[in-house]
Amino acid sequence: MDQQPHHWIAFYQHQADDHRARSLIDIWTMTFDELERQHDFIQWLFPLPEPSPINPDAPLLTNEMVLQAMASEEVQQNLLRSFDTMAAFWGFCRDDDLQIKPSAHFTHQVSKWCCDHNHNQLRITRMLRCLTLCGQHGIAANTCQFLLNAIDQQGMSLSQVSAVPHWIDAISNEEPEELTLDDFELPDGSH
Repeated sequence: MDQQPHHWIAFYQHQADDHRARSLIDIWTMTFDELERQHDFIQWLFPLPEPSPINPDAPLLTNEMVLQAMASEEVQQNLLRSFDTMAAFWGFCRDDDLQIKPSAHFTHQVSKWCCDHNHNQLRITRMLRCLTLCGQHGIAANTCQFLLNAIDQQGMSLSQVSAVPHWIDAISNEEPEELTLDDFELPDGSH
């Protein structure tokens, strides 16, 4: 394995900036309005193996990068801090046991993703998949469960939210068809 860290790893270790000269801290400290309006940062927070049609300058997650990320405590902690940034924007947070719960902003922010379809659902899919690939499957799975429960609690059917199957696929380690809606428990026992 190449010992030189990939640019994304260096970015996550506060040793490099993204394609617009933003540091990781710059992105973490964006306002909710900036997080909503800007569309080229999420690919740096949570890269995937596939190219982004929105940001062709974004890094592509390789097997080597995954291994480097999993071996670096700093990258792992910074992935969680990136999760915290986006979770706050979407109205939820994690506790010390990586359980997900509504934040103080939940009532206002839930509408950013709990709807038929929008770009924030795509961002959530990206986040869940990147976290799963980079060794943070537990928080990704807990987040998916929280989202499904929140949709139900908001009075929507899971089938109304087009991203739900993608979220489930994103937390699957190998087989996208391995998990189904029946694998998730909702508070009233429905699916």
